[in-house]
Amino acid sequence: MINTIVTDMDGTLLVTKGDQIEANNKAVLLDWQKSGKKLFLATGRLDLAILPFIHELKITLPVISCNGGLVRDFTTGEILYKSSLALETIEAVLAVLAELEVDYHIYTTERILGPSNTGKIAFFNEQNKQLPENEQVPITLTKIPLEELSEGEFPLKILAVDEDENKRKKVKDALDRFDLSVMSSGKNLVDIMNKGIDKAHGLRYLAEHGYLDLAETAAFGDNENDVGMIELAKVGVAMGNGIELAREKADFITTDNDAGGLAQFVRDEILKG
Repeated sequence: MINTIVTDMDGTLLVTKGDQIEANNKAVLLDWQKSGKKLFLATGRLDLAILPFIHELKITLPVISCNGGLVRDFTTGEILYKSSLALETIEAVLAVLAELEVDYHIYTTERILGPSNTGKIAFFNEQNKQLPENEQVPITLTKIPLEELSEGEFPLKILAVDEDENKRKKVKDALDRFDLSVMSSGKNLVDIMNKGIDKAHGLRYLAEHGYLDLAETAAFGDNENDVGMIELAKVGVAMGNGIELAREKADFITTDNDAGGLAQFVRDEILKG
């Protein structure tokens, strides 16, 4: 009996462009919650970058963001869990990225920092033009991000951004010597967190603190950063557009994100099952 859904955002819940929830997914998940069942979001994005979707889906339960590096309760604003990167670790990683000439963003508990209006920062800045002030993504452009950090602000994730697959592989290879969790979250993205941090880690936190029962949970995802939670949940579902590894590790494969694969699986398998 599945009464909890945990879903990835990009490539799963959202359409491929990443700017809206697929319509069938939205309808099914709103009904899911109305029936008293639980819905959790688990994203590589900073939670402050998905506020419109949190509000649109009427999410009241904690959100897993930064690939498990942050769990926050948006009904109270309380940070329930965080895994903060040490400043010397960030310095070392940025040195590697500079040597490889790879762009980066730093996600903190308060905002996204980066040296230029590129990659996800450019995407979020464009979205901000259409959003009310209380839903805009807080962004700081700076070439000295560590000097910009304020007291009580914690860096959680470094996002390396490059279209060149060979460069992304070089980033992963170069970071092998560090005690870090390094994984892909998109076709041009490499996510860098503390060792052991992934969405499965966030899911375990929620289970251990009584927010959900893993034996009654279905997890949906499409990429490398979703594999851990797909394996951990009772029912792991990979999207048809998912990478090979996600599809191999999943219990089931549904149709792709633009066709509302999540909604289709919930209707055809979970609700009818």
